[in-house]
Amino acid sequence: MDPRHGRATALAEIARAARILAVRSRREAAGLLVGQWRSAFRGGGVEFEESRPYAPGDDVRAIDWNATARTGVPWVKRFREERSCPVLIALDVSASMAFGTAGRSKAEVAATAAALLATAAAQAGDPVGFAAFADGLRAEVTPGRGDAHTWRVIRAAAESAERPRGETDLRVAAEWIRAHGRRRSLAVVLSDFRGRDAEGRPFAVAARRHDLVAAVVEDRRERELVAAGGLRLVDAERGGRSLRLATRAKQREAYAAAAAARRETLVRRLREEGAEVVWLATDADPLRPLVRFFRTRAAPRRGVR
Repeated sequence: MDPRHGRATALAEIARAARILAVRSRREAAGLLVGQWRSAFRGGGVEFEESRPYAPGDDVRAIDWNATARTGVPWVKRFREERSCPVLIALDVSASMAFGTAGRSKAEVAATAAALLATAAAQAGDPVGFAAFADGLRAEVTPGRGDAHTWRVIRAAAESAERPRGETDLRVAAEWIRAHGRRRSLAVVLSDFRGRDAEGRPFAVAARRHDLVAAVVEDRRERELVAAGGLRLVDAERGGRSLRLATRAKQREAYAAAAAARRETLVRRLREEGAEVVWLATDADPLRPLVRFFRTRAAPRRGVR
């Protein structure tokens, strides 16, 4: 098959997913994805505008104690509703993201999620920026707004996902977020979080400034082995000799236990860095877990338990 046909097909599928989101109601799409993350994450939907002298009738809870102490007269803080919530999307397109046993690779699922998030952000009028990374930047779309800009993000995500290569260096994504996140933003990293610096803390600094979401993409065969037959294992990013295994019951149990331990360790590490975690799978539509994640994250702030 002509590889260009495969790229065109994947691009069309990702664009179709974005269009499906675009034509759904604002309540189901932007309301659940973008609208909810404004209430779900730190900031409360308002930002500081200025301090001014206290006037009768002002809310005493808004007193600016620093300015009051400095001047000797009461001052109050004024806030305004946030006009936008910048969204930064970093997509891992390293070699390990080419893996997938359910008809789609991890990279394709991650690119679809990137397209959905970009489309939802556009519906809410929020600027969105995009970067594809591995051991360096593969593609970049600087933050912006509008339909044409959103399509550039979708196209960059789809095309980058068709050519996964190289090792994962999460520091590349962290540095890109730092460079483009001049104000508090929602930063979403779509990756399998395998490879170089996977055990480090590359996002600790970014998470202190931004609301960081780690969208971990995995394939079911990374959680459990097939019940019959055998399989061949190879390091997708570092290469080397392949290893053939027969999948006996004890091996499957040991493999599943090791996979569960890795998941637990990964979640703990990401949360220690200050990230929220959502899981995406190659055999499922990424829209559902994204909506569920933002809805659950927003619930406590709305008084729902």
